[in-house]
Amino acid sequence: FVGGYISKERTYDMLAEQINTLQVPYGQRLKFTLPDGSSVQLNSGAKIEYPSVFKKNLRSVKLSGEALFDVRHDAECPFEVETFATKINVLGTKFNVIADETYDRFSAALLQGRIKVTNLLDPRRQEIVMKPDDIVNLSNGRLFVETIRDPEALCWTEGLVRISGLPFDELMAKFEQVFDVKIVIARNSIPDIGKISGKIRVNDGIENALHILQYAADFSFEKDEETNVVTIR
Repeated sequence: FVGGYISKERTYDMLAEQINTLQVPYGQRLKFTLPDGSSVQLNSGAKIEYPSVFKKNLRSVKLSGEALFDVRHDAECPFEVETFATKINVLGTKFNVIADETYDRFSAALLQGRIKVTNLLDPRRQEIVMKPDDIVNLSNGRLFVETIRDPEALCWTEGLVRISGLPFDELMAKFEQVFDVKIVIARNSIPDIGKISGKIRVNDGIENALHILQYAADFSFEKDEETNVVTIR
């Protein structure tokens, strides 16, 4: 009996050390269930790392990109999400995370429950405890919390892409992920799209999205169907 118990524990520990990596291809979204029953919906290009089984006292995952978490409550086994900039500690809740190290962009929007966000970029380990309808953003290495003002922050889960609040070059990087194309900006200056706002249906395609942006900025584009490259001029 003792031998069987020890063997079982060793097997469990081995599985807890086995890390799975799941990355969503550009142009797609994926919803799946973690080993504890928690639900995760990943946006285009997002990557998550998680063990085959969670440890008995901690459920930990690593995220790059955007994801919506719906975490199963377990007070004795906390849930945490680690990104390039932060660690998010969870008990049982629903929240959206954006972690884009390329553009030094991080935000966490809390829909239900309670989470604590720790700034890993700050030597003083700045911590913010969030309540529902709070959103935390990273700016100049610091975390700032405010009330969610944009009800369309989660429109990506419905196959829509939000065009508000991003400069043109960052929006093009987002379009590359969402529409699964390569975008080359072949001009000396970056088009200024000002304070354009709204959302675009992904199924309508990259050309429709760029036509909409042309109402706000002066630029032209062409798409090579063979190479799947869009050139901005």
